[in-house]
Amino acid sequence: MVNSGTKRSSRHITSSKENIPLNRKRFNTRVRPKKQYEVPVQELGCDLLSESGSSEEENLEITPCVPSEANESLLLKAPRVLQNSQRDNILVDLALQTIKRPSKRDVSQHDTASYPEIPHNDTDFFSSLSDEMILRIFHWLPKFTLAKCARVCRRWNCVVGDRSLWKRIDLANRRVTSSCLGLLLHRGVQVLRLTKTEVTEDGFDGYWKGDKTGFQYLQYLDLSLSSASTRMMGHLFTSCQNLKKLSLELCTIDDNVATLFGQNPNLQVLNLSMCEGLSTAGLAAILGGCRRLTSLNLAWTGLRRQSVAYLSVCLPSSVRKLNLSGCRENITDEEVLQLVRACPGLMELDLSDSTVITEQSISHIMSHLDKLQYLALSRCYRLPVTSIRELSCHPSLAEVEVFGMFRDGTMEQLKHEMRNVELNRYPFSSVARPTTGIRMTSLWGLRVRDNAV
Repeated sequence: MVNSGTKRSSRHITSSKENIPLNRKRFNTRVRPKKQYEVPVQELGCDLLSESGSSEEENLEITPCVPSEANESLLLKAPRVLQNSQRDNILVDLALQTIKRPSKRDVSQHDTASYPEIPHNDTDFFSSLSDEMILRIFHWLPKFTLAKCARVCRRWNCVVGDRSLWKRIDLANRRVTSSCLGLLLHRGVQVLRLTKTEVTEDGFDGYWKGDKTGFQYLQYLDLSLSSASTRMMGHLFTSCQNLKKLSLELCTIDDNVATLFGQNPNLQVLNLSMCEGLSTAGLAAILGGCRRLTSLNLAWTGLRRQSVAYLSVCLPSSVRKLNLSGCRENITDEEVLQLVRACPGLMELDLSDSTVITEQSISHIMSHLDKLQYLALSRCYRLPVTSIRELSCHPSLAEVEVFGMFRDGTMEQLKHEMRNVELNRYPFSSVARPTTGIRMTSLWGLRVRDNAV
């Protein structure tokens, strides 16, 4: 803005109509007389401006352009551009200006006035439902919510303790205390997943010494890669002797633990892959008590020659799937002959990394195992190519694994000659393992997370 009384330079040429410099940008601006805003300005509380100190040139001021047909309320809200002389003469006592704000009581009354009034009474409509209806509602809640509902009242505590709510439990990748595990087993868990779980002992063993009726409901247990101690496993298998499927992959056991879970006469599937501490005495206790086994995985358990010889003779005839990979030189053609004679109904057999078996083992398999469908002979380096070709004459054999034995050219020739047999489809065995493929939250095809909310 140009102050009054100052000498203007020659470059500031003014117009006779507007009295403003011609070289100033006039976009979206319009000159209005000051008298048109006298009444609105007084209404806005800005009547403290002193007009005595302003010259005739200050009677005109630049204000934002507002259409003439606009509403009067919009004109009052338009910002006013003050000159320097006027800006200095504003005498506003900020201490005397008080802004009245609504109290919390007024705000609360204003907010609640728009809502309908809800009658307040002491009627508990949920208590009018029967226990069966409440139980049906609880079936849709996750397990951690059920644990909170058990602390509401005694009635809810009794309903939450129903065994139908605790059939499937997934505690993988967690830290579980012995008392919490005992409480879950006491409630009648049937399918329990403890993969990569750290089981710690907290000293409270009330559930392990009291009534163990609920412990007998456990049938499917996965302890793969868990860090439970042998003492904790001893307590677990002493109380749970109705298991049907069990996995202890990459766990450490001893003869006592093997003897305890060997007392499950209904055990059908047993996975001991890469398990440490399995001796001949423990293997004898397992094979002596579990005579209904259908799937057995003993891969890379470090079995000695004596243990393999005992297994080939005492293996139950009900076994249909067997994995003995990783025995290396401890299994020979003689053990293979005893094995196929003891279990003529084998449908899947894995002898990978058996470095001393020869074509005689292939002959024993061809002559005794008429129902064989899957055979793994990966890294059995003493088997010639001709013995592998003979497998194409087997009546029921559909898949053969020979990883790491032949070069690419030989493999292409074998695939061309053995068209009725599929070669090298599965690099890893799935015998007796609880989770295979993308089904990481199921145990042997059974759903573990029943209601995901």
